[in-house]
Amino acid sequence: MIFDLDGTLVDTNSAHVEAWRSAFARLGHDIPSSRLAREIGKGGDKLVPSVLGEAGEVSEGDTLRRFQKEAFLTNARQERFRVFAGAEKIFGALRDRGIRTALATSSDEKHLEATLASAGVDFRRLADVVITRSEGEPSKPAPDLVVEAVEHLGLPAAECAMVGDTIYDGQACRSAGVPFLGVLSGPALETSLREAGARSVWRNVGDLLEHLDQALETAALGSAARQ
Repeated sequence: MIFDLDGTLVDTNSAHVEAWRSAFARLGHDIPSSRLAREIGKGGDKLVPSVLGEAGEVSEGDTLRRFQKEAFLTNARQERFRVFAGAEKIFGALRDRGIRTALATSSDEKHLEATLASAGVDFRRLADVVITRSEGEPSKPAPDLVVEAVEHLGLPAAECAMVGDTIYDGQACRSAGVPFLGVLSGPALETSLREAGARSVWRNVGDLLEHLDQALETAALGSAARQ
């Protein structure tokens, strides 16, 4: 089972929106938070051209990503990010069922470190595999992170599943051939997650934990758990 981090395990989406809003403002762009919220779940390599177009990406992309990182790291030091109920326990519950876990995030190592420090939970110690985005590597909705997580788990894509809160998680899973399970703790509506390929949708990771055996059957992992 592969997990997205931001908006799925830890409530950071609003912090990312604010960091991007601040970054754009520093270069004179007044981008509404509601517009940026629709982009959360993508990496900065996809977000900037989506907002400013390819010309804006070429002229300002690198600067905007640097400003965003600075703003997010400041937010992380000043805030205490909320960990969603059930986010820690679900890793143990899956391990008890013989299912290995992976964390796959579009954040780089520095973002990840800051997020986990603010949250007060080191999910790297709970997951069997941790995949972060390296500079220059495509981010979601490109499937690269999901594919890498599957490779590290050492299983066929169809024998894995991913839990995520955005349509971009779903799109990445679809391209990678990995079943997608949606949670409503992020910006997406249930209809949007289902359109993006979610086999089923839960309120949050805690709700998924309460119905874990059902979720595993939905993702066709039930037989793997019994092996």
